[in-house]
Amino acid sequence: MSKGRIVTVAVAALLGTLPVASALAQQSGVRPPASQGPAAQAAMPPALQAAIRSGNAAAVTQVINTLSGGNPQQAAQLAASAIAAAESILQTNPQAAVQIATAAVQVVRESPVAQSSPQQLESVVTGAARIFVQPAAQRVAPEATAQLAAAAVQAVAGSNNPTLTASVANQAVSTAEKLLPVAPAAAVQIASLTVETVKQQPITQSAPQQSLQAVTTAARIIVNPEVQRIAPREVASIAVGAVQVATNPTVYQAAPQAALTVMSNSYQAASSQVVVTAAPTVTAAVTQQLVQASQNTALNISNPTNSAQVTQIITRDTTVQQNTNTTNNQAAATNNTPQPTTTTNNNNRNDNQPVIPPFTSTQASPT
Repeated sequence: MSKGRIVTVAVAALLGTLPVASALAQQSGVRPPASQGPAAQAAMPPALQAAIRSGNAAAVTQVINTLSGGNPQQAAQLAASAIAAAESILQTNPQAAVQIATAAVQVVRESPVAQSSPQQLESVVTGAARIFVQPAAQRVAPEATAQLAAAAVQAVAGSNNPTLTASVANQAVSTAEKLLPVAPAAAVQIASLTVETVKQQPITQSAPQQSLQAVTTAARIIVNPEVQRIAPREVASIAVGAVQVATNPTVYQAAPQAALTVMSNSYQAASSQVVVTAAPTVTAAVTQQLVQASQNTALNISNPTNSAQVTQIITRDTTVQQNTNTTNNQAAATNNTPQPTTTTNNNNRNDNQPVIPPFTSTQASPT
């Protein structure tokens, strides 16, 4: 029995253990990518075709690993075939497309594949980005789409292409902002990965505008109260990283006012009580970054009002925080002052307590 036949039988056995996924794939009409043409379909190993028809990421990954036999170049080529298949079914079955793309990205994330086949890695990651930015994928499978975006950022970070890395990271965090109302935890994860990726010097120097755009979106995400509530430590880390990127002279001079907006949003998030409780030193850390930025000669040359604007960010937010604390203390003192006894109905004993409006997720437009 040939190796291809053995793999096909093995895949059939694997898919037999996934009756639900297989049934769903049949019902949704997943087919080998018609856009590739008969010749391309014939060139794709039957086992990989079967795995793609299943729409199951685990099956696709196992088939690629088995067929490649440990050869990283072969694994990269199979992953590229899988991502092309995923793109071809995106409009008819976005959920399966996202699953297949995720499997392909996971394959090229492996260090030997990334090092031996950089062009294939870039091809797979670029295809994955074209999938996760699609509204159809975000609507049908928001969590899975977020996972694909995160995996793509991690994969492209291992490449030697800083421009592509910044581009994919920017698209990923833009997707995260769109997914924020339905998947806030996943959005924070992507924002964190994005900031950690673009703050690397080769990226900020090679793609300053895209790096700034990426941290601008990340900073908008972390001012969201719900995000601060569910992931305060991540918010603190993102705030520090975003300011680091925004105050980089090469990045700053690309768009000084946008960089100042990043600083303002990051400082606001770093000053949030829930974030400070989880990361007590974050406000001081961001404040120190801003003080240094206000004194930075390169920034002041790029923007003559830089020093005054950065100082205003610190003093304005500090004043707001002090006023808030004063108001809260006065309210507490008022509540603790003995009140004269009256015959008024006191059933509503919490009338003097501040009313906190419920969080309403809003989707901000990406930059």
